[in-house]
Amino acid sequence: MLRMIRKLLTGTGIILTAILSLFRVLLFTEPAGAQAGRYWDQNLNSEAALLSGAVVAGEGGIAAIYYNPATISEMTRNNLSLSANLFSVSFFKAGNALGTDFPADRTQLDVYPRIITLTINPKKKPDLTIEMAYFTKTDDYMQINQGTSLAGDIITANPGDEQYTAEYYLRSKFQDYYGGAGFGYKLSDALALGFSAMVTYKDDQFYNLVNTQAFTEAEPVEQYVSDASYHLKYNMYDVRLVTKLGFHLRKNLWTIGANISFPSVKIFGDGTVVKQYSYTNIHKEPGNPEVSNAYYGGRQRHCTSHFKDPLSVAAGANYYTPSGNAVLLITAEYFFGIPAYDYIEAKPDPADNGYNYTPVAADEWLTVNTRQKPVFNAGVAYKQQLTGDLMFSGGFRTDFNYLDQVEDRDIMVYNRKSFYAFHVYHINYGLGYRFSRGSITLGMQFSHGRANDQPQVVNLTEPVEYISDAQMPLTGVINNNVRIRYNDISVYFGFMFNFLKDAPR
Repeated sequence: MLRMIRKLLTGTGIILTAILSLFRVLLFTEPAGAQAGRYWDQNLNSEAALLSGAVVAGEGGIAAIYYNPATISEMTRNNLSLSANLFSVSFFKAGNALGTDFPADRTQLDVYPRIITLTINPKKKPDLTIEMAYFTKTDDYMQINQGTSLAGDIITANPGDEQYTAEYYLRSKFQDYYGGAGFGYKLSDALALGFSAMVTYKDDQFYNLVNTQAFTEAEPVEQYVSDASYHLKYNMYDVRLVTKLGFHLRKNLWTIGANISFPSVKIFGDGTVVKQYSYTNIHKEPGNPEVSNAYYGGRQRHCTSHFKDPLSVAAGANYYTPSGNAVLLITAEYFFGIPAYDYIEAKPDPADNGYNYTPVAADEWLTVNTRQKPVFNAGVAYKQQLTGDLMFSGGFRTDFNYLDQVEDRDIMVYNRKSFYAFHVYHINYGLGYRFSRGSITLGMQFSHGRANDQPQVVNLTEPVEYISDAQMPLTGVINNNVRIRYNDISVYFGFMFNFLKDAPR
């Protein structure tokens, strides 16, 4: 066993050097953020990951239950498998997101436990293979904590300059777990069908806070203070059933695969939303000595939550060279859009489940909305046998964002996550070594995304006392000058072991 590992590591000195350099970076890195809003952001096991997920026509290994259940039939051994493999560091910068020359930056560390599977090939039904699986599809965390201060004549009714302070805080955590079973059945040596049914548990926690103050020094005169604040906080979970139907065809040097992922079916879900907005000592009209004060707040528990998964259709083809030492893979998937819907659905009257101190009904104040646009992704990969058990794999895939940008940001009705919709492109490569009861993989993924001319989340560097009822006082005019750059380095160091000793048939 040690000889096998040494053989793999000897030929990958460059990758090991990169891993050691990465770990040195991690020692001085604070976990801070993660991206969401993309269907192809993550792959499951390391074998499929090094092929960039382009495995609908085969080569997905124990992740077949997710990529195409018909390819479960390719596994002809009883085994209990574990694959845990992804370490990732991403660097995100949104220039001017919080004001001119005031970016929202974060560096993120992710460690993904991936997939546990049990595969059964009954002796009395050798054409049938059953797979049960549990895996973590997404485990994201994001935190931004930024503050600023400046001096200027912000309050026109107060002579002279004021001191200005502003704080922005964002924390988001999203987890998505899958568990269920599927089967692949060979109708013939060339054709197989498959079906899988999995229960997903999605847990989403979000907190966004903006605080601003304009004030004079306390001495030697009486202090003057104006302030404004806004925060939106929710937590929700949603349990749903996801089903897939697939087929797999083998023809000479080609394999063709396709699957349909049906829209998820809700089982149950629940959420809590809190939203508060207030300001004090704000002059809405220059020269008018009267000040305005306001507080709007609401809270509601036991809100029905929805995290919908769309209908999608995937197709792929693999070409195997006549020698059988190499394979070229291609996969594409189209995700249908989902019209605007209530992500967390508040009731008009919170009753004993909360309160509502606003001029509108509680559902209008607290209901959180979302919508998902259609997306088409594609990936291509290559796999070659270097020696008897040593394989090289590499691939490329697109990863387009499905979240629609929102034009209307009226603070009184805007109940959505602050986000930037941008596309990401992934390149994977690495080595894999197979032995009788498992495999070891070592590889890397580079990801890059960018977007220009995006709207600011908030403008805290050019504050104005009052602009309109649609915008928080003591903040500036929102500009479309945000420049986004996203880079990610992921290290695949996977170890998959078959715990059940069973010879292939």
